Amino acid sequence: MVIRALTAAVVVVLAAVAAVVSYRHAFEVVVANGESGFTAILVPLTIDGLIFASSMVLLDAARRGLQAPKLAYFTLGLGILATLAANVMHGWEHGVGGAIVAAWPAVALVLSYELLMGLIRRSANPAHVSDPVEVRVPAVPAQVDEPHLTDEDITRLLDDEPPADVEVQPQPVPEPDTDAPYRPVAVAQFLAEVAQGEAPTVRTIKDRMNVGTDRARRLQAYLGQLVEVAR
Repeated sequence: MVIRALTAAVVVVLAAVAAVVSYRHAFEVVVANGESGFTAILVPLTIDGLIFASSMVLLDAARRGLQAPKLAYFTLGLGILATLAANVMHGWEHGVGGAIVAAWPAVALVLSYELLMGLIRRSANPAHVSDPVEVRVPAVPAQVDEPHLTDEDITRLLDDEPPADVEVQPQPVPEPDTDAPYRPVAVAQFLAEVAQGEAPTVRTIKDRMNVGTDRARRLQAYLGQLVEVAR
């Protein structure tokens, strides 16, 4: 990453320097051939702008994995010839050596710009490692035979019905405690007897509380437990 970043920085600086020199040469050629003012300023930009536009089209096609249009190659070549011609014309009055020296910034601009586009293409499409990667597949445990369920079993499960061969023990439903309201009354009625350690008789409970024999017996048992606790 550091090498790529430094390379990109150098290429950008080189392209900027070459672009400034090439623009100056083209500007002087345009002025020497009859243009002036704002037009003379814009004409050199069309040359380098043509190179930039065509290169960006080629870059976009490469990043999308598409075939580049032929027009992009044509305009790129035309822009390169135009900038070379403008720079050669600027140095031609100094002979062949002057033409070569004047043309060099244009060559450096084109080459550095294409180097920069190449860096961008490679960063957008990094190379894949060609070495094979060993993939370890975990061993599959032996399949355990599962019980086969028939359609009738599935229907019973969906309907929450137990299989026919399973004996289901019915759970007894607890009966409501009907004596609960009578126990506090019995304690209040026979508190003196309980305090003395004697439980009242069934007959006495029936007469005072006006209850049946069965309930009177259960209340007598309850009062007897209280007598045992009080002892």
